[in-house]
Amino acid sequence: MKNNRYDVTVIGAGPAGAASAHVLSSYGMKVCILDKHTFPRSKLCGGLLTIKAQRIFNDIFNISWDPVIEYVSDGVRFYHSNKLLNEVTNYKKIFFTNRALFDNLIVEQAVKAGAEPYLGISIADFDETNKTITLKDGRKIISDFIIGADGVNSVGSKHLFKKSVDLNRIGLGLEIELDRNKMYDDRIYPEIYFGVLKWGYGWVFPKKNTLTVGIGGLLKYNPHMTETFFKFLGTLFERNFDKSAVKGHYIPFGYYKKTPGKNNILLCGDAAGLVDPITGEGIAYALLSGKYAGQAIIESSIKNNSNTALEIYLKKYQTITKELRQANFLRLLLFPGISESLFAKALPMTDTIPRKHMDLISGDITYSEYIRFLITKSFKGSIKNLTGFYR
Repeated sequence: MKNNRYDVTVIGAGPAGAASAHVLSSYGMKVCILDKHTFPRSKLCGGLLTIKAQRIFNDIFNISWDPVIEYVSDGVRFYHSNKLLNEVTNYKKIFFTNRALFDNLIVEQAVKAGAEPYLGISIADFDETNKTITLKDGRKIISDFIIGADGVNSVGSKHLFKKSVDLNRIGLGLEIELDRNKMYDDRIYPEIYFGVLKWGYGWVFPKKNTLTVGIGGLLKYNPHMTETFFKFLGTLFERNFDKSAVKGHYIPFGYYKKTPGKNNILLCGDAAGLVDPITGEGIAYALLSGKYAGQAIIESSIKNNSNTALEIYLKKYQTITKELRQANFLRLLLFPGISESLFAKALPMTDTIPRKHMDLISGDITYSEYIRFLITKSFKGSIKNLTGFYR
């Protein structure tokens, strides 16, 4: 059987993989993109897209994503347990998509740019030394570079680091899709729920025909997440649900790879652990890291030195992990029991915190700016309380 030779093999045809394949193919490199699924395929995901994600999407693909946007909101509601704490409306847009449609659109763009698709077939063997991937049907693919963009259970990550998931640091998400045509018409804003589990939160995301309802948090602090989820559902909707309709997946909440690869293998998206532990943002980081991985390979080829690709990528990648590192710091301030309780008490007393949170989601402020704002807000609140006490 004839071997297939490429400049770059991209494993995974989700946002990170499609972005990198599109960037590389548009430059003129010979690229193949592998995925065990055929497309369109269902994908467990809340489907939230931010203005930040839109900017990155437009920069990479230069097309409108409107055909795959199912719902647009201009606000968000914050709850603690089942009590509404605060909301912001008529502010900045938040978009919601069906990942089957979204991912199919962008993999089509990568293929149009020249990437050759190998879809619906799994990998049988991964030979780093010979830069060879063997598929289940026996075909062998040889390439100068490999990009691992195949999610939290990445084949490339397992190969490089012997395991892709650390159960002491990984998050777990559980979700269910509810038929919006039958009920739930009153849920017009995305809802975030604190206090439903430890070191995490719940969500209700409105879409065209469904509500996506889920919870996500660090697994080690929540050993009984299934029971917690059904309690959450029962509290919200006062009815029973079919357990078989619930789906789960690991979420790398802030658990990112410090070095996203080895030699000529680069990891991006969830395979590198790029998910924000505060906002849950993952798609924007997947698109951006895929773009950066593609650019790094192009720059190393221009220098005619393939050994520099990881070094170039790392410099770009660290602009993402800087934000995630600050998000992890903020998580230490928000999620411990006492801090969460104080946050729940403070949130109803201010209009600025919800708006600043949406500024953060939109990418209009950085985590360092957000943290400075929260610290200043807390300090002023403390001074006000002390002044009132001494009066």
